[in-house]
Formats: sequence, structure tokens, C-alpha cells
Amino acid sequence: MFQVVTAFSLVFSVLYVIWYRSDRPHHKAHGTSTIAVLGLFTTLVTTALVPVDVFLVSYMKNSDGTWKPWAEGEEIRESLKNSVLYAYYACYSLIFLFSFVIIPSNYFYHGLDMGLAEDDVEPSLSQKICHSFKYTLLSVFLFTILVISGIFLPFNGSPPSNSTEWQKIEWFFDELEANNGQDLLLFILNTLNIIGVSFLILYTGYGLSSLPCGLIRPTHSVRTRRTAVEIEIEDLERDIRAIEDRNNGGQVTGYEQTRLERLEQQVRLLRREHRDLDQRAKSLVSRCQLLMRPFQMVFGVIFSVFGFLLFLSLLLTNVDKALHSGGIYTGYSLVNSTLPNPADMLLVFTQQVFPLDYILYSLMVLFLLSCSISGITNIGIRCLCLLVYRVRAWRTPPRGMLLAVLLLMFIILAQNVIMISLVPDYTMFGNQHYIQELPDGNISVNRCSAKNMPTMKVIRHKTPTSIIPLL
Repeated sequence: MFQVVTAFSLVFSVLYVIWYRSDRPHHKAHGTSTIAVLGLFTTLVTTALVPVDVFLVSYMKNSDGTWKPWAEGEEIRESLKNSVLYAYYACYSLIFLFSFVIIPSNYFYHGLDMGLAEDDVEPSLSQKICHSFKYTLLSVFLFTILVISGIFLPFNGSPPSNSTEWQKIEWFFDELEANNGQDLLLFILNTLNIIGVSFLILYTGYGLSSLPCGLIRPTHSVRTRRTAVEIEIEDLERDIRAIEDRNNGGQVTGYEQTRLERLEQQVRLLRREHRDLDQRAKSLVSRCQLLMRPFQMVFGVIFSVFGFLLFLSLLLTNVDKALHSGGIYTGYSLVNSTLPNPADMLLVFTQQVFPLDYILYSLMVLFLLSCSISGITNIGIRCLCLLVYRVRAWRTPPRGMLLAVLLLMFIILAQNVIMISLVPDYTMFGNQHYIQELPDGNISVNRCSAKNMPTMKVIRHKTPTSIIPLL
């Protein structure tokens, strides 16, 4: 299933870039398209790794809480866990490379092409490279600041007070080596997540309503436009007849003669447009759109219900955290959940039938991604409410395409974090069971969940690797 979803992610990335990139000759930039595809594809793979991680950890154990024979060895389990963890590290490292080096360098590479007239001389290759290198250094400088901050921010205590300045620096690097750079990676990743959450609130939040409403409401189809043109032609012909009736057999004044000629010219243009629309209405694409219109409305209703389900799950989870967690001192983490979570319960239940949970999780991510794309298309790429680029099919310039993909990358990273609140039991535990020793000496088998956190001695339990890089 991971291979299938990975292949689908690559196809989706290619189709998205081909659909929205500009087809004008002076906007041809195959390198930009390749970078956009690879950046979006790498970010989607991080999302596809989560259900694989959950499945592998759940597959290690039987329903009675015991390890399966092939997973009884601690070395085997650690090896499998490290393999998934290294896959996370590789994907996130590539995302950092695209976010701070590759996409900015290509964005500024095309900066000298902006605002050139048709008769202007195109900048040389060396000028473009110098311009790109100069402004990419700023992005690399920001990344360097994040790395230095991630090294010297004390996550696990602080250096001894009686140590020298050099010993304090050595203490920070020893801590970095002790946790294999995990704190540094989390700091940089969560910095991007903060940016991504702001974009998710703006674009995905708007897209949750614009996507279903756009499918349900009537569209301006070819036939609708053709009917409107016919009405305009009838109105203009009525005005022409009124002028001719007022001057029947008499001399037409200069003003009315000019108006008559203008109306006749408008009628000729509208009739030409009517012929074009009539030909388009008879095409196969237009007829398929007409046949798909009922299904389009049905999908709009389904997406509305699905969006409300996600909203309800997030609402119940966050209300539960606000009422029953330790607050800011524990990061609003639930020890024992109280309110139900419909989406989480559905994914945990369907995990019993592989790969139904994988399909539902992928559809959930795809739905949120589609809402984000709808929000970016309708709102456009803006900076402080000022429109920078419009994202339109076959009309988005290379720089606008890069910014759109960068926005989607940040939004997908934020979605990975939101999924822990949306489906907490599924992402943290899957369908695992653990063996618990009761006070009377008996053994109890329970399913791992935030609703039933163990307060007594847990004999067997394991957490997916996804909890490490995503929290």
C-alpha cells in the first residue's frame, strides 16, 4: 500500500504542476516544474509514512497483547523502528533543503525576468545565477540562525552553573550528540509547522467551505453562457428595430446612425461568439461535464458532510483537552480522554481490515489537501492582504508556481501535526493491545488508547515512531 500511495503521490504532484503552470512560451521553465514536483512529492511521502508506521507497530503484536514470533526479539523491533525513523529524517531533511535552498534559489533565478518588455534584452545566464546566489544567501542565513538556536536552546536542562563558557558550549554539543540531533530537528521542523499552521488556517479553513460549495452551486457552463448570449442578441435586435421604427422612411440623425452601427457591430460579435459556444457545447468534454453535473453535486454534499466530521472530531478533541488535561504545563496532553472522537474511532475500527484504514487515512489527507488547493486558487498568494500571484490553470508563472508549492509543503507539514489531534488514538497506538498486571495478581488485556491510559504496571506496549518526529 505504501508503494501504491507513493506512486499516487508522484502522479498527483506531476498533474498538479502540469495543470497550473503557465503554457505561455516566455514562461517555459522545465527546471522549475521539476523542482515543484519533487518538493510536493517529498512532502506527501512524509504523510504516507504515518499509516505505514502505525501498521508496522500494530502488526508486531497479537490481539492478546503478546508479541508475534518474528517480533519477539528486541533487536528486530528496534531495527524496524530505526528504519522508519531514518525514513522520517531523510524526508524532513529533503524538505529543509527544498524550503531553504532549492526553491528560493530557483525563485530568485527567475527574478530578473519579471517586468521585461518584449523588446528588452533577456538577462544572461551568469546574471541570473549571481542574482539567485545573492538572495539565496539570505535564506541560508535564516536556516543557520535556526540551527544555532536549535543547538543552544536548552531542551533537557541547562549546563552547570559553575562551568566555564567553553564547557557550557561543550555541554550543548554533548546534549546534541546524545539525542542524535533530534531536538535540533524538532526545533526546525516545529518552526516550519508554526508557519504552516497559519497557512492552514487561512487556506485550508477557507477551502473547507469553498470546495463543497463550488461543487454544489451552479457553474457558468458553456450552455449557460450560450443562453445569456442569445438573450443579449435579442435585446440588441429589439433596440435596432426600435430605432428603425422611429425613422421609418425618414432621415436618420447622426447620433442614431452611430448608435445603430454600434448595435449592429455588437450583434455581429455576439453571433460569432454564439457560433463558437454552440460548437463547444457539442464537444465531448462539454457533454461529459453535463453528464457529470449530478455526480458533482453529490460529491459536494459528501465533502460537506466529511468536512463537518473532521470539524466535529477536532472540536471534541480540543474541548476534551481544555477540560481534562493539565493545561499549558503538560502541553494539553490527555492522560484519559472523555469525549468521543468519530474520525479516530472509525480509523481504529477499520484497522482490523487491512488496508481499509490506510485508504481512509489517505482519503482524509487528500481531502484536506484538495481544500488547501481550493483555498489557494480562490484567495491567491497574498502578502499582507496584497495579491502577489493568482493561481490559475495553465496561467501560473514559474515564480507563482514555486510559491504555491511551497505553501502546500508547509500546509502538509502542519496537517501531519493536526492529524495527531484529529485521530490521536490511531496515530499514537493503532490497534495495539497491552498486558496489564492487576493488584490481585491477575492479567488484563486492554487496547491502547488515550481513554484507557494504564495507571498500573504495563508489561508489553510499544509506541509508533511517528510520535517522535511529529509532536
